[in-house]
Amino acid sequence: MIASNYFPLKVLVIALAAAASGCASTTPSQQADYTYCSRYSDAPECAGVQPAAPAPAAAAAPAAAAGPATVAVADCGAPPNSAGQCFTKVVVPAQWREEPVQQQVSAAGERTEFTEPVFEEVEERVMVRPATKRVTVVPAEFDEVEERVLIREAYRREIEVPALYNTYFERVIETPARQVWKPGRGTVEMVDPNTGEILCLVEEEAVYKTVERKELARAATKRYEDVPAEYATVRKTVLKTQETTQEIEEPAVYETIRVTKMVKAPEPRKVPVDAVYTTVNRQVMAGPPTCEWSQVLCDINTTPEKIQQVERALQSRGFTVNVDGQIDQELTDSVRSFQEQNGLRATGLMTADTLAALGVDLQ
Repeated sequence: MIASNYFPLKVLVIALAAAASGCASTTPSQQADYTYCSRYSDAPECAGVQPAAPAPAAAAAPAAAAGPATVAVADCGAPPNSAGQCFTKVVVPAQWREEPVQQQVSAAGERTEFTEPVFEEVEERVMVRPATKRVTVVPAEFDEVEERVLIREAYRREIEVPALYNTYFERVIETPARQVWKPGRGTVEMVDPNTGEILCLVEEEAVYKTVERKELARAATKRYEDVPAEYATVRKTVLKTQETTQEIEEPAVYETIRVTKMVKAPEPRKVPVDAVYTTVNRQVMAGPPTCEWSQVLCDINTTPEKIQQVERALQSRGFTVNVDGQIDQELTDSVRSFQEQNGLRATGLMTADTLAALGVDLQ
């Protein structure tokens, strides 16, 4: 037996309902009337399905714009009383079809229309430009005159008179006369190695040079000289009359033009308006919802070996599932994906039609 704490919640609810009804030999209790969708109405496979009511309810026609409405499903009754077998209640939603119907867009009434106004052309004298005043500027007048202008003012100039010197040349002794020893030159420059070289005492004359000497004859002085002012005759422009303004009045300008004037104003009148209809598609029930009991595998009527057959069949069709013989969330998700791909009701339960599609025997 597989522990119940590994079951998905959805499978556990179905298993408990089936155990209370089809898996016992006694009379099923009212607990068997619970469907999966009665508790988990937000599941994808329960879209548009309403849980079974205690008594049959009449199906109401859906509104044209709202689509298929939820329709109450008649009670399926008790599941088959077969010992050792488990069943789940499968609710098949109602079938709908679209039927064209006429729908009123706007009601009949009346609208107000106006007659065409009457116009005529007349001549009219209109002012094109009003009387204005404009201000003009009378430019200033200038004249050219000659004028003697001062270029440089008279001033007193200071002149420096340099000092005057007399130049004298004098011959002075630079090197006095002297006697010096000079090496002698001859056939033998040294008598022997011990006596050394030959030296001669020579008389040198004094050496003289000429030097220049200046004597101040007159010291440097300053003298002053008056420089007269300088003038030039130039031509310049002088203002003769100032700039002024003058106001000139310009009269208004009129023209005779042809204008269109309304002679008769538009008059209102009432016009009847027919109702407007359009064709819309309305959802009409083609077949009522039904319910039936479908045999399923659960922890009561199966073995780990049977679960492994289902898991291997899913693996052979490309689904990722471990072959461990346990009913867990991975197996439930793979069964639901297989049901979606093969057009079966995607409940995630191992129903009889799902096992047949997988090629697995229910027994």
